[in-house]
Amino acid sequence: MGELLQLTVNGLIAGSAYALLALGFWVVYGTTRTFHFAHGGVYTLGGYVFYHTLVALGAPFVVAVAATLLVTALLGMAIERFVYRPLRAIGASDMETLLSSLGLYVLIENLVIIVWKSDPRLVPVAEPLQQGLPFGPVWITGLQLVGLVASLGLWGGLALFLRRSRVGKAIRALAADPEMTEIVGINEDRIRLVVYAVGSLLAGCSVVLSAIDTGIAPSSGMSALLIATISVIVGGTNAVSGGVAGGFLIGVVENVGIWKIASEWKQAIAFGVLAAFILLRPTGLLGPRQAK
Repeated sequence: MGELLQLTVNGLIAGSAYALLALGFWVVYGTTRTFHFAHGGVYTLGGYVFYHTLVALGAPFVVAVAATLLVTALLGMAIERFVYRPLRAIGASDMETLLSSLGLYVLIENLVIIVWKSDPRLVPVAEPLQQGLPFGPVWITGLQLVGLVASLGLWGGLALFLRRSRVGKAIRALAADPEMTEIVGINEDRIRLVVYAVGSLLAGCSVVLSAIDTGIAPSSGMSALLIATISVIVGGTNAVSGGVAGGFLIGVVENVGIWKIASEWKQAIAFGVLAAFILLRPTGLLGPRQAK
């Protein structure tokens, strides 16, 4: 029973990382309905900027984090301004936008390989953060605790930003009714820039925690994008809490699932949960119930 409890706690911790990934993806998709494939590229580049600033340049940790967040936010805004906005201006279809986003992801990944090669990079972690801390019958490392607190804090901060700030309310209005947003005088282009900046900032936060925990590789962005997409679909696309709930659910199911089966099946378990929700509850965990 103790092993099952430990796996459940591990799942909640993994779920907090998934939830943070989902938050960044949801901000963009939930507002603009653009399947932002390039989000994975932003994630990957952010990870290598963090590694290079911290390890290669020897900058302090805070400076490396600030550089990562600045680069990811600016890259997200540049993608909206110079890729998606021109596509909207010429009336590009959803498929054309999707393919452009996928091409941009491939471009970023290959640029990363050209600059940093294809080898995974590991970030050195302070010894105290690697040590396990006892919480009753379960153990949690300091690094896991930091990730859990950071994920929950960013979720709460984003929820407050969307509910209380003028920009946040404008983002919610754009997500609910783009045409009405234009009628009431909200600058849609400006709000979209903010949306991509916020989503990319969250990707930067996520990759910092991931790079410290497991390192970074050129393919990390695609794995992160898949987890974010599954979490948002499972949790529901209509609210910021949906992706968070989906992330925690996927994390717990994955980790508890490997209690009796090989860990190589972890990703298959996530796709199994996705398939079950698509068949049984397509609106997601926190989405509205469909009328029968």
